[in-house]
Amino acid sequence: MDLSTEFCGVRFQNPVVAASTDMSRAAARFEELLNSGVGGIITKSVTDAAALQAKGIARFDIRDQDQKPVSGEIPKNYTFFSRGGSMVSMERFEEYAGDQLEQARERGVVLIGSISAAKKENWVAYAKRMEAMGFPMLELNFGNPHGEAAGGKLGFLLGQSEELCCDIVGAVMQAVGIPVIVKLTPQVADMTAIAGALAKIGAKAVTVMHRYQGLVVDAETEEPSLGGFAAIGGPWMKPIALANIAKIYRGGNGLSICGGNGADTGRDVAEYMMCGASLVQIGSTLMLRGPEAVSGILSELAETAEGKGLKRVDELRGRIADKIVTYKNLGELPARESHMDLEQCEACEEKICVRRCYFGALSAENGRLEKDGELCTGCGMCRHVCPKGAVTLSYI
Repeated sequence: MDLSTEFCGVRFQNPVVAASTDMSRAAARFEELLNSGVGGIITKSVTDAAALQAKGIARFDIRDQDQKPVSGEIPKNYTFFSRGGSMVSMERFEEYAGDQLEQARERGVVLIGSISAAKKENWVAYAKRMEAMGFPMLELNFGNPHGEAAGGKLGFLLGQSEELCCDIVGAVMQAVGIPVIVKLTPQVADMTAIAGALAKIGAKAVTVMHRYQGLVVDAETEEPSLGGFAAIGGPWMKPIALANIAKIYRGGNGLSICGGNGADTGRDVAEYMMCGASLVQIGSTLMLRGPEAVSGILSELAETAEGKGLKRVDELRGRIADKIVTYKNLGELPARESHMDLEQCEACEEKICVRRCYFGALSAENGRLEKDGELCTGCGMCRHVCPKGAVTLSYI
């Protein structure tokens, strides 16, 4: 299986990219990332906002599916609530970025510089300095959920404005010759509108998407976790990210898409690609399970592509996107109906399917299940609540 792919003219050895996290900060952790097998790494964002450079702002709170604090083994379904570690000043970044670039080139890993500035002139200045250092690509962070700390427009506060996004992206693209990716915030009414506006001014790529700003509380102590609002994400965000990736891909604006947020496994990466992504960022799972998780992610990704008879992993791109039925063409949905294994149904005393049929299509008389085909909508609720697996669905 050929895992290599191309993104905005830059070759990646595989589509898995380590998202911008604190993992790229310490030299030892960065070395582990480089050796993990990832195709690319996005650096910790450079910022001009002093409040976001403060050393002690890092706070993490990992919760399970019941919103209870996790200790020890990380569950499959988790919520990652955090106020990430401090961003770095350009001066501090320049002290070690050259070494990281050299190490990345030696390993064949694409190192992408990340910027999250509050002042327009610094977006441009930092981009120029990163290009001069040798970065092959940049990501402009318009999704950072902590933007209010800057005292001005930063992160998602910028990402919510088409005008501000286009103004800054346009200025950066004029200033540098390397590819620029725009990381979008989910905290907008219509992400496709922002992406479309960026495409019109010549933007070539977007990252879909950053995390939300959230709040976790402790009802017993009556205290907010981490002291208040912070970024929130985890595997539960995958369906939201997939929807936005597919919408932007289907928009026909030619943008290359880097998927992100909610991807934990190789199968997840495949699904992001099938919805239209060319690269897929992974952050939370690498922080929680370590860079050693990458080998399993790549193996599962290859197996998924091979199982479809593909020779190149980038052949996964967009395979699902064009099959999606939108709310504008609901009439194209094929009709469905349910089928019950009546022998199993008769032995079932609960017949919970009857109580969960909200269309009145199911009834039980003398222990026997009856279905009114005229009332059955094929919604599938009965299949999901049946404890015996006695229900199947078929297209009419």
